[in-house]
Amino acid sequence: MTNMPLLHMAASSLIIGLTLAGCTSGNAMMARAGESGAKADGQLVTLARQAEAALARRDTTTAITAAETLVSLDPRNAGYRVLLGRAYLGDGRMTSAESAFTDAMTLGDTGARTIVSLSLAKVALGKSADGRALLVTHMDSVPAADYGLAMAMAGDPLEAIRILTAAAQDREADAKTRQNLAYAYALAGQWREARLMAAQDLAPLAATQRVVAWAQTAGQGGEPARVAALIGAPIRADDGGLPARLALGAPDVPAVQVAQAEMPVAEPVAEPTAEPTAKSAPAMLAAASTETSAAPSEISADEVPVIRAPVTPLRTADIGSTPVARATTMMRKVALMLPVPGATTAYAVQLGAYDSVAVARERWQRMARSNAQLARFPVSYSAANVHGRLYHRLALGGFADRAAADQMCRIVRSRGGACFVRATTPDMKWAKAAPLPKKQQFAAR
Repeated sequence: MTNMPLLHMAASSLIIGLTLAGCTSGNAMMARAGESGAKADGQLVTLARQAEAALARRDTTTAITAAETLVSLDPRNAGYRVLLGRAYLGDGRMTSAESAFTDAMTLGDTGARTIVSLSLAKVALGKSADGRALLVTHMDSVPAADYGLAMAMAGDPLEAIRILTAAAQDREADAKTRQNLAYAYALAGQWREARLMAAQDLAPLAATQRVVAWAQTAGQGGEPARVAALIGAPIRADDGGLPARLALGAPDVPAVQVAQAEMPVAEPVAEPTAEPTAKSAPAMLAAASTETSAAPSEISADEVPVIRAPVTPLRTADIGSTPVARATTMMRKVALMLPVPGATTAYAVQLGAYDSVAVARERWQRMARSNAQLARFPVSYSAANVHGRLYHRLALGGFADRAAADQMCRIVRSRGGACFVRATTPDMKWAKAAPLPKKQQFAAR
């Protein structure tokens, strides 16, 4: 483990600039918590500050103590459970972190930071498939650059390369995006590309050293080691899980019940896309950054709907605990999805962009052969000039609305493909793909 410091430095620097949506600043959260002027609220503010300060100096013991007290005092506060998950994550207690983040999601926190952090906890526990499934399910609320990087951590570097390549070509792309792409190249075993990409922002020797460090966790089965390197702490085997008294279904503290009764109960509708974007990194990285201050991910009670949990609350982890069943369910959805006859297609699912129409058509034929149901959707080939280079885009139509297009894109990604949803343009001409002859569907090449 002599190389762990270098690997931790490399991992931290490649993710330290994550742009995660849906994070509320610590000052805002604390100000809201103290608005009522109640003594109990003052205690919560003090504990939240203690936990944040402890995380900033990587004192996870103090952070866990403060965060556990917060959750025991206000068990329905999703932000406090996220803070607790961050403390557990930084201490290498992945089982406890998984429970804390899952409970936060049950309470309505589906922000990008929570999704990515929960995915990392699952990956560290050897549940890489669950981590990837979680990301696919919530891909609409996770920025593309973060989604790609998390996928690389979870063992799908090719998907990460597809997403991060597009992100790196954006005018707003910065060094952290390019380094994330270099990291994905390294995990995919594309060492030359990794060195070239890393060298865009580093000296040649430093780029080579970084790629060598990344190589130590490349390959299948190295996912938990990547998370350990990321947080700078080993995965603890003695983690007994979230204390029973902090379980989401445990009885509330009377004082907190009174406080909750005084608050209006909001409708349980999460709107992650309407939340402001924060420049903070995931919790376990914020403390290690010298450029970005540690910012809590708590969302105040005014922003998170108060959901009264049943005796046996529904947990997100239960949904994603069986990756094989999950994948089967998603594949069944593609068999049931059909284009809407006569629908005015306002959204398209772009499947790729190629150098020529011939290549685009050939790729579509391969996709259609592998999935006869997919072939039933109208297809479009349109040209686009990007920075002086002509691309031919392949897209599907026939969707009644954005939700249907999003569903199709999730299905495509769950089966290893790449796609994104975009608005249609007037120049797009739609043609129904002709059913393939049976002899061609099974012909050997």
